[in-house]
Amino acid sequence: PGSSFFHRVQEQGFYSLMFLAQALAEEGTGKPHITVFTNGAAKLRDETLGCPAKATIAGPARVIPRELPGVTVSTLDLDVPAVPDVPFWGKAKALALHAQAMDALGTRVLEEMLSEPADLCAALRADRRFECAMKPALLPAAREARTGGTYLITGGFGGIGLSLAQDFAAKGANLILLARKPLPERDQWADYLTRHAPNDALARRIRAVQALEDAGATVMVRAADVCNHDQMQAIRAAAEAMFGPITGVIHGAGVIDDAPLLTKTPASVEDVFTPKIHGTEVLGQVFPDGSVEWMALFSSSSTVTAPAGQVDYVAANEFLNAFARARSGKTKVVAINW
Repeated sequence: PGSSFFHRVQEQGFYSLMFLAQALAEEGTGKPHITVFTNGAAKLRDETLGCPAKATIAGPARVIPRELPGVTVSTLDLDVPAVPDVPFWGKAKALALHAQAMDALGTRVLEEMLSEPADLCAALRADRRFECAMKPALLPAAREARTGGTYLITGGFGGIGLSLAQDFAAKGANLILLARKPLPERDQWADYLTRHAPNDALARRIRAVQALEDAGATVMVRAADVCNHDQMQAIRAAAEAMFGPITGVIHGAGVIDDAPLLTKTPASVEDVFTPKIHGTEVLGQVFPDGSVEWMALFSSSSTVTAPAGQVDYVAANEFLNAFARARSGKTKVVAINW
């Protein structure tokens, strides 16, 4: 912790708010309203999302009111005026204008803190305040996955991953399924299936691969840690050597560990953060913009519903949403809130 900008953001953001909530829960008397201020953590319309790592603040901000009755939390993203960088002969005037802008922002922040307490998410931009709300929206027309594409699926043996793999297999796709544990060598599969019960974990995975190949796919299975840059780089190289360019990447790896906020520790939080947050960062490095056609990140509707017990899970999935909002180049990046 503290070894990088990302860790500093988590210490001053996610963890500081989680520890504050734990202290309030242990005390058992205070029912305050908490106002959380961020900058670069929210995207309005066509803005650039400055810092996806700050999006994790949504975990405690949204879950604390679920677990601590009477406590309300609001978040307010600020556009802080930058200190002007001008020649010395214009410095005095520029600094005076900057001071005026900071005074105006201070007044608006004070208004926010004195307003009626509520659980909300808002942003200040210039002289306007924007508040987040949910409304129905029409989805764009679906595009079919093209025949014969090549797809990398992390968490490839999960329920959703295998369901999508079956759909790709029917189109004759090449599939790279990523898992934490290796399968036996192919020449040992028949013997392994004979000696193990049908519900054995590896036996189920072997049969899943066989079903995909029967459906028309060519399947490569690799064991790796999605958070290990060298391992993921090696898998990309091996896949491209076998299949050619990779069409799309599906990041379905994840861990859920529901527990009351009061019992959460940095170690248990990091178990949830690791595959979703750090795994996504590694995928972003291994597959930079333009290297694949698209990337799909498997997020969760818990970012909206914020169930009790999921302070870390909500935070990790909101990071995926923010990562997708921040990527706007040649590679189409989407986060799907299952």
